[in-house]
Amino acid sequence: MIVSPLVSIVIPVYNRLPLLQRALKSLQQQTFQDFEIVIVDDHSTEDVGLAMKEFPVRYLKTVGKGVSAARNTGIRATTSEFVAFLDSDDEWVSSKLEKQMSFLSADFSCSMVHTNEVWIRQGQEVKQNSKHRKLGGRIFSECTNLCIIAPSSVLVRRSLFDRVGIFDESFPVCEDFDLWLRITAEEDIGFLSEALTIKHGGHKDQLSVQYHSMDLWRVRALVKHINNQSLIPSEHAALKQSLKYKCEILLKGFEKHQNFENAEEVRRYFYIVK
Repeated sequence: MIVSPLVSIVIPVYNRLPLLQRALKSLQQQTFQDFEIVIVDDHSTEDVGLAMKEFPVRYLKTVGKGVSAARNTGIRATTSEFVAFLDSDDEWVSSKLEKQMSFLSADFSCSMVHTNEVWIRQGQEVKQNSKHRKLGGRIFSECTNLCIIAPSSVLVRRSLFDRVGIFDESFPVCEDFDLWLRITAEEDIGFLSEALTIKHGGHKDQLSVQYHSMDLWRVRALVKHINNQSLIPSEHAALKQSLKYKCEILLKGFEKHQNFENAEEVRRYFYIVK
């Protein structure tokens, strides 16, 4: 009988072979090793499969459907009790997975734990603003303004996906913001204040660089919770405040640039919370 590893680490990738190799090296150095690595190649033009010659990985392919579909492909293809995500341009501190597994093993009521991060831009460490401060517990309200949880920082019990679903494949960006809202609307999450995840940024192929009006996708995620009965009054208030603010800003921009279709969509959302 084949026994599944405890953790499946899902890495979506589009090209970025040198960065992917750096990410994989950080997995080789983990002090906790009961895991499998699942690379999901989203129709790369580079030979990403070269990474398999140096690292023991499972290699899957998707057909250019985006990061949400790539991550979901990895989730569906595995059966481990825990799932972690690592973006191809990020890396982990060697004790990251061990400390997260210890956290979840000690608290069976917790289904997800994330870590603090080090931010690197073009080789230099960048100080995070206070608005990016990471938290644990019941943090839905704090999650309504911007994404304060990085996919590369999380470890999740697979059973959590059965309750809240997986990534929304209709979201080309902010798919993580959407999923974290669904999770934090339902339960507390764990947090390790130690910076165990290293996030690299500043390169041209980042999705946040390629897409404009990112807040439109955040608004679409927030609107899903307007009638969410799991939220307490203060969380409903935070949701509406964030929606109103984002809609006001977006509406001004869309009207200025005569983007009438998106302006009409945002106007409908604005009337809900006005």
